[in-house]
Amino acid sequence: MEISNQKRSKRIKQAFNISGIAIVLIGLTFLWLKQDVAVLITAGVFAVYVGVTQFANLCYVYFSTQNGRILIRYYPIISIMKKEYESIEFTHQNLLNFHIEKAMGFADLTIAIKTKRGIAEYPSISLAAMSKAETEQISAALNEIMRNNR
Repeated sequence: MEISNQKRSKRIKQAFNISGIAIVLIGLTFLWLKQDVAVLITAGVFAVYVGVTQFANLCYVYFSTQNGRILIRYYPIISIMKKEYESIEFTHQNLLNFHIEKAMGFADLTIAIKTKRGIAEYPSISLAAMSKAETEQISAALNEIMRNNR
C-alpha cells in the first residue's frame, strides 16, 4: 500500500506562496502611500502568518508498506531555512506500537519498534497536511501489520 499527500502538499505550498506575496504587496502599497501604521500592521500580520505555518509543521508524507517493509519519507512543506528530508524504514515484524495523536485539528504519528537493544521510538511525524481519509488509511495499514505480527 502506498499513500502520499503530494498533490495536497503542492496546493498548500501554492496557497502559502500566493497569500504571502499578496500580504507583501499590500504592505508595499501602504509603504508607497506613506501609511506607516498600516505598514507596521501588515508586517505584523506577515510575521504571524509565517509563524503559524511554522508551528503547524505541515509535512509532505510518503507512506509505503510494500516488500515486507514500512517506509515513511517526510519533509516540511513550508520551511524558512532548509528542508530536512527524513526517512524511516523498518520491517513489518519490528513494528511494536504506533499512536496517532490528534489535537487542535492536527495529527502526529509516533512509532515504536523493536531493536536488538530494546524498544526505539521515532520522533513524531506531522500528519497535519494529510486528509482525514489518508490518516485513517495509514492507521488501518499499521493496525493490520500489528495484527499480523501477533
